[in-house]
Amino acid sequence: MSAWRPATQEPDALHACIYDYLRNRTPQVYLDGKSEAKSLGQTTELMSNGHKLTLDLVVTPVGSGQWSSRPVVEFAVTGHVADRAAGYSVDGRVVIDQKTLAFLAIEATPTRVNIR
Repeated sequence: MSAWRPATQEPDALHACIYDYLRNRTPQVYLDGKSEAKSLGQTTELMSNGHKLTLDLVVTPVGSGQWSSRPVVEFAVTGHVADRAAGYSVDGRVVIDQKTLAFLAIEATPTRVNIR
């Protein structure tokens, strides 16, 4: 794994809402200590553009390792999100520092699967 780098641009409303959802719920999965897929729960959140986004994501621990000499746990992210205009399939990953529970990487790629 490479060293941390700051974002080069502000995420759009869809990405920002997904990232916030993952930041709020993924550490709880790590603290459970189970090595199985775990649903983060379905919820509807308000995006920064004022529209609602329904999220239903699952995280699965895929391994542990080192990130710049820090012990980390990596999770795969899968699931679906939908706003008033479209539905998306989401794939990504989350990397969490084991000692501090700080996020070292959050990546989520929503792919449009239908349009309303």
